[in-house]
Amino acid sequence: MVEQLLLFFSRITLDSYMPQSKRSGFTLVELLVVIAIIGILVGLLLPAVQAAREAARRMQCSNNLKQLALASHNYESAYKRFPGPAEDSLYGYSYQAKLLPFVEQTNLHNLIDYRQPLLQGLPWRPSVNPLLEPIVDQPLSVFLCPSDPGDVFYTERDQRWAGLNYMVNAGPGIGLTYCSRQDTNGIVWRGSNVRFADITDGTSNTMIMSETLFGLRGNDTTELIDYQAQTKRVSGGPPCVTSAEDLVLRAASRYEGRRAGQWIRNITYQTHINGFFPPNSRDPDVTHHGECVSGARSKHTGGVNAALADGSVQFFSENIDLATWRQVHDRRDGEVLEGFLD
Repeated sequence: MVEQLLLFFSRITLDSYMPQSKRSGFTLVELLVVIAIIGILVGLLLPAVQAAREAARRMQCSNNLKQLALASHNYESAYKRFPGPAEDSLYGYSYQAKLLPFVEQTNLHNLIDYRQPLLQGLPWRPSVNPLLEPIVDQPLSVFLCPSDPGDVFYTERDQRWAGLNYMVNAGPGIGLTYCSRQDTNGIVWRGSNVRFADITDGTSNTMIMSETLFGLRGNDTTELIDYQAQTKRVSGGPPCVTSAEDLVLRAASRYEGRRAGQWIRNITYQTHINGFFPPNSRDPDVTHHGECVSGARSKHTGGVNAALADGSVQFFSENIDLATWRQVHDRRDGEVLEGFLD
């Protein structure tokens, strides 16, 4: 089709130079035809340009995950364990925050005294430690996937925070393994102390981090607007006694857009992820008493990027077998995974 349009355009151009009586310039019809041809050519090229840009963004996203995986390796080499968030989710710092000196953020790292609480005040109405106010709203490029058009900033009680797109593996999420108050069989939970030796399934079979999308910032809603960007809050009963399978069936009390809004804070829907939902699930994540049943999400067509514990970064299809996907999140289930990227 493009060749035919170019041939037609060349004929028009040649005709304009043929000797004719009292002829000067192009006619209005010729100009309209030229404009139409240019518009068609731009329309044909635009999808290719957009695809090339997304490929570049996806590559940058993959490179960020690679850097964070290597930072995790270096941390484990220095401290003989992966970063273990504090047992207190309210006052504790995240796994990602403790990687700062290993992702060329030593100056920022030196401004944080990890012995001081991140938050202070009442648990149901905390405020950020004044010493950390200049830090908590600083977005870091290594934590951000350029494919996500969402808002990196999250505001809570007039305090602005900066978010992230890369969350650490908090287990398969099935049963009670979504609960951060116990060993999740993943890489992280409250007070975790995982070493390479504890990844008995093998580092090439176990995920360390994967990507997610920013929440839909703004006020909570009673209706689901965006299943990819909102989290369903459910109520009823104490934390960590109801299975993930039952929690996702409960009716929503509201839909929130908090997810991935605080890179520095150790709380599940901000920095943890599990394998309960498949990549890019059409079901929203679910939160209950600060615990979260979640899944990896991205704007990449067909799947998500994730870093394995061996340091490699893979693209996981959203059509991956769900059981296999959950096994990738389990560091010690004894399963030998072959061809899980097929």
